Amino acid sequence: MVFLKKIEISKLHENSKEIIYRDMVISLLVPYMQKEINSYYKKYLTELPIILPYNVDVVHVEREGGSGFLIKLEVIAHPFVGPMNTVGDDRMIIQTGAFGSVEIKKFEHVKSYPLSWNWKHIIKKPY
Repeated sequence: MVFLKKIEISKLHENSKEIIYRDMVISLLVPYMQKEINSYYKKYLTELPIILPYNVDVVHVEREGGSGFLIKLEVIAHPFVGPMNTVGDDRMIIQTGAFGSVEIKKFEHVKSYPLSWNWKHIIKKPY
């Protein structure tokens, strides 16, 4: 099941239930995703990039086993430094369950973006 493709999202009103639910879920998951972002980028940058809910795209979501509360999400996060200098695209597989369990099952750095001249000083080594 694909979760609200970008084309479908643009057709929905920002206060539709689908958009509100998506935003709520992503907002609750951002701290877990941020921890993975920090772990990856601390090796490469002196200033850690951040993500905000609107910098995360939900690619896929499904129930594990067909029923119950074990949910698997695939997201692409676009962390940034400073005034929206995107540093990369990072894919994560996240599993959530009953009782509030959240686990990042997989983290993959997909793409790096060059930093502007005034942000190159934060680079420890190429990422």
